[in-house]
Amino acid sequence: MAVQFINITRDKFLKDYKRVYRFTNLERFIETLRSKKFAFVNPSKWADPFEKFFLERDFQIDNKKVNLPAKDNIFSVCVSGTLSSEAYWKVYAPKEDGIRLTFGTEKLLTTFLDNISDCDVYIGKVKYQITKEFYKIRFDIKKLIKEIEDKKIGDQQIRLLLKKRQSFLYENEIRIIVVPHGKQKDHTTFKINTDINEFTSDYTIDPRLGKNHVNVLKEYFSQHYGFKISHSSLYADIPRETIILKK
Repeated sequence: MAVQFINITRDKFLKDYKRVYRFTNLERFIETLRSKKFAFVNPSKWADPFEKFFLERDFQIDNKKVNLPAKDNIFSVCVSGTLSSEAYWKVYAPKEDGIRLTFGTEKLLTTFLDNISDCDVYIGKVKYQITKEFYKIRFDIKKLIKEIEDKKIGDQQIRLLLKKRQSFLYENEIRIIVVPHGKQKDHTTFKINTDINEFTSDYTIDPRLGKNHVNVLKEYFSQHYGFKISHSSLYADIPRETIILKK
């Protein structure tokens, strides 16, 4: 099944997001390279309690309490349409060991996501709301009820995972969501075989790392995996030129 798009069309995604960016830490990144498996995480593991709000709540239908069918069988990877922000490095790599992966969206789709056969795959643009409006469900509630009653995971439940508070607007976030066919033993992580080098165009190391550390990493990735990495210039030294003040 082709990738399904929510809150954005495929054409609009490719036009507006030539590249998207994934921030992670070096340990997870190296594990991805070694295993050649791309890991999607259950949203229940997200740090922000608002993002997993709907997954963790009971819903009442005809005086009966139920959970979303998606609760234990949905997994996601978050990417950004914004190249850089100091906040990204601090949030995704608090130990100052981050790396930013640049994905070409066309290659991401054609070499990876379009070829996944054992999952339903969604790409959704996050909608940002003020906190007091966050809980309101503004789409087709009847379809949502039917999904819950049929115990199926559909686009109405996906929409609940594309809501975020306006405080995070700077992230310009896109979510890649997979729903595996059949129940999973591991409800925390779902991994798909792939070589991320096929759709990653650039690797950028954490700006907080020192030059010696960066040089070691450059040599490591070059020798073991055959690609170059760059060092973020966010905190690069600036020329100490004299500032001339004229009367």
